[in-house]
Amino acid sequence: MLASLLLTLTLGTPEAVWHEDYATAYRQAVRDQKDLLIHFRDDDRLDETLKHADVVQRLNARLVCLRIPTTYEFKGARLIDAGFMSEMMRRPGLAIVSLQDERLPTHNQTISAHPLVSSRYGWAPEYGPEQLKIILDLPATATLSQRSMIYAVRVHPERPQSTGGEAHAAFLAHAEQHSARQARMQNQHHADLLGAMAAFRSQGVGVGNAGEVVAESWGAVLGGENALEAAFSCVDAWRQSPGHWGQVARPHRYYGYDMARGANGTWYGTGIFAD
Repeated sequence: MLASLLLTLTLGTPEAVWHEDYATAYRQAVRDQKDLLIHFRDDDRLDETLKHADVVQRLNARLVCLRIPTTYEFKGARLIDAGFMSEMMRRPGLAIVSLQDERLPTHNQTISAHPLVSSRYGWAPEYGPEQLKIILDLPATATLSQRSMIYAVRVHPERPQSTGGEAHAAFLAHAEQHSARQARMQNQHHADLLGAMAAFRSQGVGVGNAGEVVAESWGAVLGGENALEAAFSCVDAWRQSPGHWGQVARPHRYYGYDMARGANGTWYGTGIFAD
């Protein structure tokens, strides 16, 4: 026991491996078939959280990590000003770029963006170890809008259970398609749920009772939102409706969430579930 204690004290708490050069980190992520986490660091607000043992374990196992200031330049321009970083709002924080598989539709795209900005929704938490673990445990093949929605559900203080099952590809696809349909029409409405269930069964997905929730953000009223704030907005809207919240709050075997932004600046969200 004494030897084990001495070994623990000697080794200390494991730390994540951080790169300081974007090109080097990018190449390693592609080579290792991992996603790239970028910590745009202008202060120490995330430093202790990123040293938490459970967070470090996930970082080292699943990601290549890069730590740079928001002023960091790549090929003569600030990296944070690049188009694929628009959801960071030119602010410090965390972003994840999908590099694990070039066959994914999300390859080379930002799939998580968490700028250190205040939310209009008082229940949206700051970034501590629990929030970082949620981010790092999000479905790896989901899009930024899907991951933002799932994150917003999981961090709600009432801990709704709808994302505890499988984020099935067919359900994510339905949520993506119906959110895009609502955004094109600039009109919040439900999909043909019976048709969706029949389509799932035709794909070999055994489903029982099903439900769907839809929402729209306050973007048109408040002057626009980034994806994460829009996700908080949709979840907050569902919380105000007992019927919608009943679906979001209870566990399901399968689920899918997504949202899309209309030309009017409003985001339209969809959640679909089945047992």
